[in-house]
Amino acid sequence: MHPRTYGTQETITAEHSYSCQRDQENKRYFQRRIRKQQPAEIAAKMLKTMVFHGQGMPPRRFCRRWFGLEAINEYGQPLHQESYIVMLESEHGYREKCINLIARILKIKPNTIHRWGKGVEFDKIPPDKRQQYEMYLGYVDTLRMITTSLAGLEGSLLEGLLHRLEIS
Repeated sequence: MHPRTYGTQETITAEHSYSCQRDQENKRYFQRRIRKQQPAEIAAKMLKTMVFHGQGMPPRRFCRRWFGLEAINEYGQPLHQESYIVMLESEHGYREKCINLIARILKIKPNTIHRWGKGVEFDKIPPDKRQQYEMYLGYVDTLRMITTSLAGLEGSLLEGLLHRLEIS
């Protein structure tokens, strides 16, 4: 079921509700997949893959994943067709949300990201910064996946992680 669009505030509320629902579905999917393995082993494997293979994540894909547009069902199949995702990306306000999110994560000004091109392709990222920024976004996405997966498995594990993040 797709979110209904009414006015701007209703659209944002519906998108948020829909995104939260998709995050819960993704969390349940990953919980079922990793239940038999140790959560710490899974987290370490995911981080090693990101670090050793140098896999970055383009800003467009990062935003899609963060806002639940690349959500998958319990069988690992995409919930949305590409045409629907592109339509959502072109809606008023999506690009701004994406720019503000990336700016906060990369600790750069939103105006800098505005200069990276029109739409959500961000094809004008300075070549000398592209790999660095994409690596950071990849790390953040990996941490997002780990925390959402672990959150439902063991509450004390997530609390410990949050406590460590507050200390550092």
